[in-house]
Amino acid sequence: MKTAGTIPPVKIPLTILAVAALGATAFWYLQDDGEPPLDSALSAELATRAVPLVEDEISDGADRMACAVQPVGTEPASTRRAADVRVVYGWASCEARQGVRSGTLVPVAVHLAPATRVEYPADWDWSTGDRLDRIFPERLHDELLGGERSDETNAALESALQARLRDLAGR
Repeated sequence: MKTAGTIPPVKIPLTILAVAALGATAFWYLQDDGEPPLDSALSAELATRAVPLVEDEISDGADRMACAVQPVGTEPASTRRAADVRVVYGWASCEARQGVRSGTLVPVAVHLAPATRVEYPADWDWSTGDRLDRIFPERLHDELLGGERSDETNAALESALQARLRDLAGR
């Protein structure tokens, strides 16, 4: 029985509530917390541009290194064209081309424009963090400075490094 002045209860089908809850959950999990993922073509083009710069920076005189770079972000962050990228942020895996097998794996910032240069943390940078904050944007700290790389990143780096070593050996 209805009484004057009361609002009847609204009946919302359970499926609408379930869909709304699912949509909200998906939005929360998929929201952009930092860097948008790079598409594979852009990542490959940026790696091709970054590798020789990293090899020149990492190599020490006659001890030439072969390197692979796995980009994880760019500056500007929203760019989708390699020509617009000023900085490539990523992981560099390098190995000696000959002699004693030695290597390094470091996060890098490869500046492509206006002037080329490569920045990567020195051993002492890890203790203070000040220089790390200047090299890498905060949106990439977890991915580059958190210490853990995904299995996909590790596999891509290893594959690219082995391909680079084969390529350089054939020259």
